[in-house]
Amino acid sequence: MSRVLLVAVGAVVVSGCAAVRPQAAFDDVRATVVERADVRVTWRTGGAEDAAAEAAVDSLLADSLTVETAVQVALLHNRRLQATYEDLGVAQAALVQAGLLSNPVFGGRSLWALDESRAPDLGFTVALEFLDVFRTPLRRRVAQNEYQAARFRVAGAVLDLAARTRAAFVRAQADATGLAMQRRVVQNAEAGYTASALLRQAGNVPAVDVLAEQALYEQARLDLLVAEGQAAESREALVRLMGLSGPAAAIDLPGALAPVPAESPLAFVRAATEGGLPVAVVDVAAVERAAVETSLDLAAARADVEAMAQRLGLTNVESVLPDLEVGGEAERDDGEWKAGPEVEVVLPLFDQGQARRAAARAELRRRQALYYATAVDVRSAARTLAQRLATTRRAALHYQTAVLPLRAQLVQQTLLQYNAMQTGVFGVLQAQQQEAEATRRYVDALAAYWQARADLDLLVQGRMPNLDGGGLAVPSGGPAMRPADH
Repeated sequence: MSRVLLVAVGAVVVSGCAAVRPQAAFDDVRATVVERADVRVTWRTGGAEDAAAEAAVDSLLADSLTVETAVQVALLHNRRLQATYEDLGVAQAALVQAGLLSNPVFGGRSLWALDESRAPDLGFTVALEFLDVFRTPLRRRVAQNEYQAARFRVAGAVLDLAARTRAAFVRAQADATGLAMQRRVVQNAEAGYTASALLRQAGNVPAVDVLAEQALYEQARLDLLVAEGQAAESREALVRLMGLSGPAAAIDLPGALAPVPAESPLAFVRAATEGGLPVAVVDVAAVERAAVETSLDLAAARADVEAMAQRLGLTNVESVLPDLEVGGEAERDDGEWKAGPEVEVVLPLFDQGQARRAAARAELRRRQALYYATAVDVRSAARTLAQRLATTRRAALHYQTAVLPLRAQLVQQTLLQYNAMQTGVFGVLQAQQQEAEATRRYVDALAAYWQARADLDLLVQGRMPNLDGGGLAVPSGGPAMRPADH
């Protein structure tokens, strides 16, 4: 029996040497992220990598900001993402803990004779949870699946932040461009109001026309306030995701959104024409397959199911095999030492584990249902984003190739008519106003396209994007009309 105890104690000592190495977990996450997106990630733990990350951020901010540099700064500098990395330490520690045997229990006693005529009787005991040796592999399999789920979720958080930063960059650019367009509208409206006031002084227009132009001008000024607020908020949202503050928050955005490329860089999208118009032909089945194969949400849900199935097996074992402590006792009586084995067993008379088994089975069914629901959501998102990308691409290209060139020609022809005294100043101003409004709507369509691109990229990288509000906005109405030309 003493040999068994020595082996058990030796196993405890060896298992106690297992170390918690969260950096190994982060290396797994880094490999998952690099495989899906060309970005750099660093876990700031107070080491030398922190200084290298800060230097990289300073270098990125020193150059002209692009969507790619904004994403990289966010991944290196966002503190909420750094906090998420600590989940890896927790999961990896739980994995190590699951492989450790329970600590042995040592005890001792001393019995003194009342008359102090003889030496005290001494006794020593050691007890070890014997069946824990058999349950440890089951616990470790449970923790391994939970660790995998945590790794997938942390990798998903990295991809989420990259996608949100990309979307915020596009929105900030679009709002900055919209602000510039609205300033043109205000200048146009002010010119119209000034011209009508001068014509009124000359007696050439009635007072109602002057009031109408003034109303257009005042409304344009109010719209400018709204545009300024939107541009400031979207810019600040980008700064917040990048984790910047102080002087570093004064970022310079590029002047305009990139136009829609003639050829789509996505493997399952090809450009074509339909009725003389450029269209995007999307292989929906290919998108759906790619989304399902790479989904980190599905992988995490699958790991949750497997972990719960293993936990259910562990619960069943624990209910069948109660606590069994095996140990030994040594005792000195009348100056002589005596030793022998000791066994303690908990009899399952009242708690037979039926409640724990029922709860585990219910939790397993819940996780299975969530897994299937996630699969439905991923497939639906693939179809939705495939259609959204095709629609937004077609709309933005239509603005680029048809609407904006047509509006520019209208302004040019109106100016020629004005020089030939065939139209008045209000005709020119109205043509310019309509061109500015078309440009503003084009910017919105372009932003919707780049958002759809980012969402689809995120989906095929393995993460579920937010599908709300990413499509084309329905125009609320055309630009306000001026009075008849004079």
